[in-house]
Amino acid sequence: MKEAELRKHATCSLCSKPIGHTRLPLFWKVTVERFGIDLLALQRQQGLGLMIGAPLAAVMGPDETMARQMMEAKVLTVCETCACEKSLPVAAISEAAA
Repeated sequence: MKEAELRKHATCSLCSKPIGHTRLPLFWKVTVERFGIDLLALQRQQGLGLMIGAPLAAVMGPDETMARQMMEAKVLTVCETCACEKSLPVAAISEAAA
């Protein structure tokens, strides 16, 4: 990671403190993404799998997108203290990046 990118990650997304406040030169760069399953595509693939067998359907099927991205990926910086001591649901962590 070059200096310019490190400057972008200089503050923890959860506690808003500088990443060096822990006195450890360590931090986490976390990417959070949310997906939704396309039920119609899943049903089509399941139906084909029932007719010709799942392994063959995986090869012969239309190779549709089974899950679609529901939100843009969010990149968070997490200091060592927050990474080790906090216990947050993933949805709450993704809101911290907003």
